[in-house]
Amino acid sequence: MLAYFEIIQKYIPPTSEAYRVYVVHVSLVTHLALKIARSQGLSTKQLEFIEEAAMLHDIGIIRTNSPSMHCYGDQPYLAHLIEGKNILNNEGLPLHARVASNHVGVGGLSKNEIIKQNLPLPHEDILCESIEEKIISYADLWYSKNPQKLWQKATREGLKSKLKKRPSSLSRFNEWYVTFGE
Repeated sequence: MLAYFEIIQKYIPPTSEAYRVYVVHVSLVTHLALKIARSQGLSTKQLEFIEEAAMLHDIGIIRTNSPSMHCYGDQPYLAHLIEGKNILNNEGLPLHARVASNHVGVGGLSKNEIIKQNLPLPHEDILCESIEEKIISYADLWYSKNPQKLWQKATREGLKSKLKKRPSSLSRFNEWYVTFGE
């Protein structure tokens, strides 16, 4: 099993408020992702990967300028996808890096969505492909990194309301809800 707390603590000081926010968020996401993965009958190897990747999926937030999460980097929030990918690739974890880069929204973003919305991301597809990636992306939807809402699990109705502006995301969420539950 990967020593993911060593990696987290290498980038996010354990005495910082950012660490507290980060660890609570990723722990809740990991717990839910593992619950879903077990219900899907995934293997022990897949469960271990989900635990590791879910604990590391947001590592890039430390390089963003997100004061509400006590992160004071120089990148916009959405860049945490690419920054996380870079960090985890540098740690020799390319599969974990994929999760960091594509966990946004409901299964990632297409190149066309990135260009159309003028997002600060490379012009390439960053879409979930594996069951593990999809489960982590889905579990991440249910928990915020907002310090005032850290421990509050979203409701299905609340998520659907947030996603109604993006019909393809809402449709995918509804499909995943049938498959993964919660």
